[in-house]
Amino acid sequence: MVVISIFLVSCGGDDKNKFSPTWTFLVYVDGDNDLSEAAISDIAEMEAIGSTKNINIVVQLDLNGGVTTKRYRILKGSSELIADLGELDMASPETLTDFLKWAKVSYPADKTVLILWDHGNGWDQGDGPSIPKLKDAKGYHSYSLLIDSDNNSPFLSNHKVKDAIKDSEIKIDILGFDASIMGTIEVLYEFKDLSEVVISSQEVGESHGWDYTAILSALTTNPSMDIEELSKVIVDSYKAFFEDQFYPSNPLYERRHTISAFQTKYISSIANEVDMLAQRFINLIDSPESNEGLLVLIKEAREGVQEIDYYVQPYVYIDLVDLDRLLGQDTMISQLLSNATIAEYHGSARGNAHGLSIVFFKLPEAMMVLTYDLNYRNYDPLTMTGNNGDFINQFNWDEFLKKYYKTLGF
Repeated sequence: MVVISIFLVSCGGDDKNKFSPTWTFLVYVDGDNDLSEAAISDIAEMEAIGSTKNINIVVQLDLNGGVTTKRYRILKGSSELIADLGELDMASPETLTDFLKWAKVSYPADKTVLILWDHGNGWDQGDGPSIPKLKDAKGYHSYSLLIDSDNNSPFLSNHKVKDAIKDSEIKIDILGFDASIMGTIEVLYEFKDLSEVVISSQEVGESHGWDYTAILSALTTNPSMDIEELSKVIVDSYKAFFEDQFYPSNPLYERRHTISAFQTKYISSIANEVDMLAQRFINLIDSPESNEGLLVLIKEAREGVQEIDYYVQPYVYIDLVDLDRLLGQDTMISQLLSNATIAEYHGSARGNAHGLSIVFFKLPEAMMVLTYDLNYRNYDPLTMTGNNGDFINQFNWDEFLKKYYKTLGF
């Protein structure tokens, strides 16, 4: 276990306003769960580089076991304690908003990176009280991001994380999820208006997470790099770690890891293409002349598509571009995603992954392993069932799935 070196320079951090940094690199490290040791290791990776006159590396850190929540400015070889906030709930929207409001005032910069560091869980599964099977041991529903064990707080839903960031009114240039399974159209559409770039993984990751030493070494060496260049560094360093270190030292390990950086300006167009495809299929399913052949096409495509996340939530996620290829409906999905992609990496075990997943439950298998969730539908405030996510409520993909499953007899 790596121990953080804490060098208490000044509780007020008065030197931070003596220069105008080019970058502020914010990392919201929610390690108040089973990732505490990984959080400490990642802080050590940041300390291997440290802040410079051009770059402020600023962290809010919480660990498991009653450790208080602290803010640090990361230095080379140590961390400057800025504030001990007491025990905060890192899975609270208010805690995230407060951190970002403080960072916006205390560490203004030309460019700002925000990394949300914790477990990730994809779309907002169970965003409603109606499905007991999705509750964990404490009785909480399974949402998407950030979990705080000391406060018995479950995952937040994506729309609550989005609102927490919006409420801070901070300008973000790169939004990164150092968390599992956040590379979905449901997630990216939710966060598309918050930053120019979103970086996420389709797959379940390792506790190691991102290679912060490599990322910050590149950034401090060349602080004049632009947003796309830093995004490429993040993806390339992730690839280098797994291909050059992780897999060679674990030769029997499946090469399944993924990471992608996307320009968010294309996300709405991709979602609209998915919506047109969904509406086309809804109409064709209702047509007796085309019904049978279409159902065979969709079923064969779902059988052959690149599955994502075989182990945590099997039979839920598939690669969007691979599905588009197999359906052969002449959409713009593949081209638009290619235009959006700054950098993308997938291990050889995910050969048909392209960086962006979509929910397409495989039935009856998803029912058998309890990963099928009826809350993948528009939110109903009267019954408090369904999902609050923008993609699900604004587009017809969930309506297509419902009609498709009903036609198959589910």
